[in-house]
Order: sequence, then C-alpha cells, then structure tokens
Amino acid sequence: MTQRCTNALGWRPSKASIGRGPPSGSGVVDRYMLRQLAKPLAATLLLVLPALLMERLLRLFDFLAGAGGSTSSVIRLLLYLVPHYLGLAFPAALFLAVYVVLARLSQDHEFDGLQAAGFSLTRLSRPFLAVGLGCGLLALGLYGYVQPLSRYAYRAAFHALTNAGWNATLVPGEFLQIGRRLTVYVDRRDPEDGTLHSIFLQQRDEDGREVLTTAATGRLMLSDDKTELLLELDEGQQITLLPDGRASTLRFAGSDLSRPFTQRLPLFRLRGTDEREMTIAELWAGRQSPNPPLGRTRLDGELHGRLVRSASMLVLPLLAMPLGLTAKRSRRSVGILVGAVILMVYQQVLQLIEALGDIGRIDPRLGLWAALLLLAGFAIVVFRHSDRHPEEGAFDGMIIWLDRAVATIAGWLPWRRGPAV
Repeated sequence: MTQRCTNALGWRPSKASIGRGPPSGSGVVDRYMLRQLAKPLAATLLLVLPALLMERLLRLFDFLAGAGGSTSSVIRLLLYLVPHYLGLAFPAALFLAVYVVLARLSQDHEFDGLQAAGFSLTRLSRPFLAVGLGCGLLALGLYGYVQPLSRYAYRAAFHALTNAGWNATLVPGEFLQIGRRLTVYVDRRDPEDGTLHSIFLQQRDEDGREVLTTAATGRLMLSDDKTELLLELDEGQQITLLPDGRASTLRFAGSDLSRPFTQRLPLFRLRGTDEREMTIAELWAGRQSPNPPLGRTRLDGELHGRLVRSASMLVLPLLAMPLGLTAKRSRRSVGILVGAVILMVYQQVLQLIEALGDIGRIDPRLGLWAALLLLAGFAIVVFRHSDRHPEEGAFDGMIIWLDRAVATIAGWLPWRRGPAV
C-alpha cells in the first residue's frame, strides 16, 4: 500500500505521520484527486450528452423531413437543445466521476494508504467539494440564464421552420410537403422553359375542408410585389370536400386559379409568457411586481427549483464518495445503480413539488428546499458513517443484497449458463 502511494503521489508516509493529521504533501494529494476527477468527468459528459441528443435528433429529422426542412436547420435546432440536455447530464456526470475516482482508489488500496498517512475521508473530500461548488455555480448560470434563452430560441426557430413558406424546390416524381397543410406533386419539368406537367395539389384548411386540384401544366412566377411565389395552373380540375361530406367540382381552362405558395411568416410570441423562458432575474422581478405576468406560485416554483438544482451539485460528492468506497466489496455496476435510483427519485420529487405548486396545492418554496435538506442530511449521515467506519460502508448491506440478486438473475440467463456435462 505504501509503495502504491509513493508511486502515485510522489511521497512516502512515515510512521510518525500516522494519526497526526494530513502531512505536508496535502496539496499534492489535492492536485492528484483533481487530475483523477477531470478525466471521468469530461468522459461522462462526452458520452451522456450525445446519447441524450440522439433521440431528439432522430425525431427532428423525421419531423422536418416531412416539412421540407434542411439538414442545417436540424443542426441549428439541436444546438439550441444542448443547454437543456447539458443540465440533465451535468449532475449525473459529477456523481459518476466522483464515484469512479473513489472506487478506483478503494480497489487499488490507495485509499488505505492515504488513511495510513493521516488523510481522513473528510480531508480527502475537500477537492471534490470544491469541484461540486464550482459545478453548482456553473449550473446556476446554466439553469438561470442559458437554458431559458436557448429554450426560447429553439421554440422560435422551430416555429419558423414549421410555418415558413416554400423555397420553390420541386423534385419531379416526388410528393412535397409544404408546411402542414399543403402537398404538391409534379410529374416532370421542362428544362427549357420551366413548364410543369401533371400537377397535383392537396390543401387542408383549418375548418376541415380539403381541396384537391389537378392541372395539365403550370408555371412558377413571382408576384407583383416580389414577396411571394405564384403557381399558375392551366387546364385543370378542382374538387372541394366539405366536412359534412358534400363535394363540389370545378373545371378551369386558363390560369384563373393562381395560388400563392408562400405565406408571410406569422410573428412568434414574445419571450416571457412561459416561466421556463424567463431568467432568474426576470423571475424575481416578476414575483415582486404588483401585477406578475404569471401566477406567483408558478414563478416561485420555477425560481426556487433552479436554485435547488444548482445547490444540489454540492451535495452529490458527499453521496458519491461513500458509494465509491463500497466498490472494493462489490461490483461497480451495483453502486452506480443505487446512485442512479437515488438521483432519479430526487429529480421526480422536485418535479412533483413544482407541479403541485403550479396548481396551488402546496408552497413550492418550502417543498423544494425541504427535499434538498433531506438529501443533504442523508448524504451527510452516510458520509460520516463511512468516515468513522471505513471498513463498513453505510450502503454495504443493500449493495451486497443487490449484488447477489444481480448475480442470481444473470445465472438464469441462457447465455451465462455453462455447457451441459
């Protein structure tokens, strides 16, 4: 154990230093812990964030492909979503990074050597708590300012893409979805004069009326004010289907049915009608206003929810360190499972308190801070137990039981069974 500490940290503990507190090389230990923490923290963020974005990326491609959106538009929307998913990945990355570092120190017996040199778990927690404090400040800026602005930018860009007009791109032989209520099909296009042949249009109105139009030929033209594209149809027929089942037919020979293909994009609403789009300063100012833009309970729930989630970053290292020490006596995956369950339950409790506060059932301020205090109290209790009794972790009983359950279930799987004798 001593040799391990000498190789990793660059110093050898003496017998005189045992039981007298941290030796003079405590700064070396802190820097060593920070270096060990940086790698899994960055790796976890680089793995978790793309995984969270992938599901939304597929949904955006599926939706915007039907609406005629381009790949660059999808990428821009995805960039607006990065702060949202970064807020989800940040706590998990911090918790997992601290857990991995403590698990490795425990399994390699470096933690035993550090204890023999006079380093207690409380002393070793200082660099992790400092990182947790820094992550909390970053999370406050992320939750308080970056996420609201990016959320509004995403919604505005999505509105522009789904309501924008057509860019005059027609692919012969393919059905083109223009917006949400217009479908166009063109059989072929004359390369010399640009005349369109065998045109089919399907329009759906908000009142449920559906208009089907066919024409032998047509031409794309600019309107007089050069702000819209017009499609002039020749030798066509139009069928109108009403919601009550009635139908009417109209034939035309000339270009009487010129239709604008682009619509002037309606303005998107102003930011601030949704509390999730308001910054922390705006939430506080709105709550203090005599005429708040939204209900005060909604503003309180959103404001204090962000503050509580930011403050929770300081508690996560205290919870991850005791779990990491149990890796020497069980599988790492079981400890990660326990931590994931705790974080998921905590997140669901915060969301439930905010939802109950939105409908006025409870005061969200008391509920949110009470949940944080319960998590902090639980983390401090298990941390102190692990500090005083490092040979017997606070989660040992539960993790050993889960470890046996996982091993039993794995033994039932057909590909884990040994060959028959």
